[in-house]
Amino acid sequence: MNIKTFIVDSFTDMPFKGNPAGVCLLDTPINVEMMQSIATELNLSETAFLLKTKTNSRHFEIRYFTPIVEIDFCGHATLAASKIILSKLNNSTIDFTTHKGLKLNAKLEGKYIKMIFPLYPTTEYIPNQKLYDAFGIENPISTRFAKDLDMLIIEVKDKQSLLNINPNYQKAIESSKTIKEVVITTKSEDKDYDFYSRCFCPWIGINEDPVTGASHSVLAKYWSSILNKKEMTAFQLSKRGGFLKLNIISDTQLEVKSNARIVFEGEMKL
Repeated sequence: MNIKTFIVDSFTDMPFKGNPAGVCLLDTPINVEMMQSIATELNLSETAFLLKTKTNSRHFEIRYFTPIVEIDFCGHATLAASKIILSKLNNSTIDFTTHKGLKLNAKLEGKYIKMIFPLYPTTEYIPNQKLYDAFGIENPISTRFAKDLDMLIIEVKDKQSLLNINPNYQKAIESSKTIKEVVITTKSEDKDYDFYSRCFCPWIGINEDPVTGASHSVLAKYWSSILNKKEMTAFQLSKRGGFLKLNIISDTQLEVKSNARIVFEGEMKL
C-alpha cells in the first residue's frame, strides 16, 4: 500500500514557520492502529488522514492524530489538509466531517484559505496553584475553561510576560488530570494584531504547539467580548510564529483566514 503523504506549514506564508502538520490522502480506509503508527512515525504535532466520500467529490472524512493519541479537532491540520486538496486536487471548496461528526468547510479567498471553525464559550475556572506554578504565572488577569476542548485560557498582563513563560511540563502534567491544553494570552499593544497567545499541550504529547487553530476557536470569543470586536487579527508567539485573521459570523461559527506552505511531498510505502 502506498499513501500520498505531505508535510505542510500552516498559518504562515513562509516555509519552516507556522505549524507543521502531516497530511495523508487515503484511497481506502485504514484502521486506527495504522493511523496512529503513521502519526507516531511522522512525529509532527498532528497528522490529518483524509478519505474522500463516495457520493461527493468535495467532501472528505478527516481524522487527527498526535504522535501518541487521536484528538477530536485540530485547526492547523485542517488548514494543511485544505491546502493539499485546493492545490493538488483543484477543488475550489471543501467540506470535512470529523470522526465526532463536526462539520468544517474551507475555500480559497484571494491569497488566503478561508475556513469555518466552531466557536466555543468559556466559564470561570480556578485551577490549583500547582498549575500556575508549573507555568510560572503570578497574578493572572483572568482564567477561563472551555469544556468542549478541555482547554484552559489564562490572560497575563503583557507581551513580555507571555514571552517569559517557561513551563515545567512534568509539573504541569501532574497538576491536572482533566486539562488537555493551556493557552496563555495577552492583549496586543501593536497595531498589526489584536492579541497574542502561546499554547501548551504536554497532556497530549505536545509541549508547545507552534500555531493552534483550535485555541482560536476559544480565544476569538474571549477577546471579542473584551475588545468589543468581531473581526480580529491574532499572532501566536512561538519560536516559529503564525498569524490568523478572525471574523465571528455567529454565536457558534468563526471564520478563519490564513495561509500554508507545502514543504514535503512523497509516498509512504507500507
